[in-house]
Amino acid sequence: MSGMDWTPVAGLLAGRTALVTGASGGVGRGLAQALALAGASVTVAARSPIGGNETVALIEATGGRALFVPTDVCDAAAVRAAIDQTVQTFGGLDIVVHNAASTLSKPTPLEAIDEALWLEQAGVSLDALHHLAKAALPHLQGTGRGRFLILTSAQGQHGGAMNPAYTALKAAQRGFVKSLAREWGPHGVVVNALAPAALTDAARLYLEADPEHTREAMKSFPLGRMGDMRDDIGPAAVALCSDLWRYVTGQTINVDGGYYTAL
Repeated sequence: MSGMDWTPVAGLLAGRTALVTGASGGVGRGLAQALALAGASVTVAARSPIGGNETVALIEATGGRALFVPTDVCDAAAVRAAIDQTVQTFGGLDIVVHNAASTLSKPTPLEAIDEALWLEQAGVSLDALHHLAKAALPHLQGTGRGRFLILTSAQGQHGGAMNPAYTALKAAQRGFVKSLAREWGPHGVVVNALAPAALTDAARLYLEADPEHTREAMKSFPLGRMGDMRDDIGPAAVALCSDLWRYVTGQTINVDGGYYTAL
């Protein structure tokens, strides 16, 4: 698969500023790169200085503007500080993408879920959304180009076997999107979610460990593959954050190569 030609959308987000949580690697890094390639200035809000600065370097290498701000999204004060620094550096805030995910988000049956595990996952999935939304609204409203985008999972729609905590929290994110879209619509702010099937480094290692299983798994994708984080998942985020899809709000959109056609 060849990489995407970003020339046609190079100025789609020109003059706009985005903050992406959890962008020190994986899907978040791909989204941050995509938004920058479309012209946005990007704040990489993440816990890892090494990964965060690597993302900044990748963006700057393609001519973009980026800033790393160390951020624990479960800490309301840290979230406010990241948004304040973004506004001070780039002059405003137009786009918030919540991608950060719990490092403990893996299939765990109900009997193995203790309070600490539940609270940790809920903190990243839901508490962080609350912090981001409250801190971002004053900057997003009133301009007509405010965008609030959540990275979620199709498990919140179809149910995840042996994974009730993750599935419940992802379903809650979908409800948050629907409610916030209604509340923020009069303020001119668009709110949506993306549920990707992305070939992250972790997914790649898992698939490479069992080539036969991988060949069978890829048959479930009508397009025959999982998505590239920047060139497949990224353009969907760019479209939702631009004026192209300004009339789409309150939706959870599966960007998965057709894997979940029944949802």
